[in-house]
Amino acid sequence: MQREVGIGLEVLKRRILHGDQEAFKEWMDVHIQSIERFAVQYGASLELAGTMAETVFRNIYERLGDVTEADLKECTLFVTAIGGLDGRQNAETSGGLFSFEEDDELHRRLVGMPKEYRVPFILDRFHNKTSMQIAEITGETEQHVEQSLTKAYSLMDEPNLDKKLDFLNRSYERISTSYNEMNIFHSKVEESPPVEQENETDKKKKPYLFWGMGAGILLVLLSIITYTNSDAYQVKAAEKFMEKAKDSFQEELERNLQLAGLPAPEFLRRDIYAETYGEDTRRKFDWFIAGLKDQLERDGRIDKKNAKSELDSLIHELMIPSEMVANVSEKTLVNNQGKSMDFVNEYATKMSTLMKSYMHILAQNESLIRESGWNDEGGYDLETFYAKKSDYPEAFQRAIDGMEAQGFILMNDMSMLSEYVYVYPNTGTRDLSKVLHENLHPDTSIYLAILMGDLFDIQNRSIGEQTDLLLQLEKGLSQAAGYEELYSLTFNAYISMIYSVTGMGGYHEIRDSTGTIKEEYKEVWTRIAFNGKNSPAGQMMRQVVIEMEDSGWTISAYLDRFQYFFIEGEFKRIMGELKK
Repeated sequence: MQREVGIGLEVLKRRILHGDQEAFKEWMDVHIQSIERFAVQYGASLELAGTMAETVFRNIYERLGDVTEADLKECTLFVTAIGGLDGRQNAETSGGLFSFEEDDELHRRLVGMPKEYRVPFILDRFHNKTSMQIAEITGETEQHVEQSLTKAYSLMDEPNLDKKLDFLNRSYERISTSYNEMNIFHSKVEESPPVEQENETDKKKKPYLFWGMGAGILLVLLSIITYTNSDAYQVKAAEKFMEKAKDSFQEELERNLQLAGLPAPEFLRRDIYAETYGEDTRRKFDWFIAGLKDQLERDGRIDKKNAKSELDSLIHELMIPSEMVANVSEKTLVNNQGKSMDFVNEYATKMSTLMKSYMHILAQNESLIRESGWNDEGGYDLETFYAKKSDYPEAFQRAIDGMEAQGFILMNDMSMLSEYVYVYPNTGTRDLSKVLHENLHPDTSIYLAILMGDLFDIQNRSIGEQTDLLLQLEKGLSQAAGYEELYSLTFNAYISMIYSVTGMGGYHEIRDSTGTIKEEYKEVWTRIAFNGKNSPAGQMMRQVVIEMEDSGWTISAYLDRFQYFFIEGEFKRIMGELKK
């Protein structure tokens, strides 16, 4: 799709270079909203941003026939916009530009940032420009751009910054345009072609009846056009769209909650597990409707095309994991690495939220679980628990059915408290795992192993198997950069695996009777140490191996510090150094 858009733009540019005004209009429509938003993000008022966008494109339009390829580069548009904004008074930031105070506060901080950091940050975060493109726009070196971005992100640093910036970007995209196309095209008015005159004889041959009918039809059409463009019609149409959007969203939310066997979010909202399935999307929807109301009040109409696109995106967010699996089994992504990564990240996020909801329901019904008695291993007798399901309250029955449908089963975890039951991804049947592995790109296999519970007993496997998994996790961790949920899952598994491989978990004895490290551990530690200079685990184990060799493989002060949080801290330190 991206390639098709690129090809289309190149065709338009060639037509513009030959003075084609229609091609210019199409090309302008692709870029003008982005330039206007950039001006707002830079600090301009809505009015100034619209005027600036008009000026940028009018300057090109007035030179049609003389413009060059360089004039039509997107980077040139940003350069022109920055030049026009320099020296202008930034918009007053004490008032609210958005419906939500969090967005206004983040916008004020962005506008207050020095230009040297602000421009690269805006282009990187909101316009997806590479360091090379930003360097071309700002006239700086790529190295300087990277330094500016690092500084900008440090200035903006706060909890959940990525998510807040995503919401801010949505708010920017909801801002109605302020530019007026008439102010761009007024300087070039196409000459009307001469009208061929009819002779008097032909005129007399026209039946007066047809003239009357034509006039009547024309009046009706004019009345319809006048009404559909009236303020009253636009307001009514917008209100109707919002009401229909509310109904569609609520129906889809309730349908997915029913499939999951969950109650409506209101029942849990005030509880500690308030982040129930669909609740985050419901909040986004409320902000979406609030934004449309503000747009309607300000402009007298809404942008239905953008609103429909955003509504479709929100409804897609509600899709339950079981339906995601059904869809991917029908339309495989096995040859599409990017979409497979998107799928698994979304799937993992939703499964995590569902797990919280189900754990809350289990806690509410703990007495029923206790009534099932104990099994021979000292855990609850879950077979008896499932057999008595028909005796449980209907809401709990629905939740149990929902767990199974979404790929969860109940398992005893006696690692800490033998009385508590946790919910884990389904490891009881292979069907779900098989469908996902068969229909997703092979690069996602390590994440599926984590999600499907395949690593549940990894500490009991051989040191060789654990080492293989550690190196797979390290590769998967690098690949998961930018995928928040996948990165978090993989990071936790990776740190735990380093902890286990070094023997700090206490599952295996790493020393022989003389106190010397066993040969199999010497072998795998050395293997990890030579995994490459860009391997965080490799750098850690290299330090361990050096100290062990100096002591005859008996002592390493560095290894003695290998507790979970120390390993996590070392990983972050090494990654910071690798990025320099």
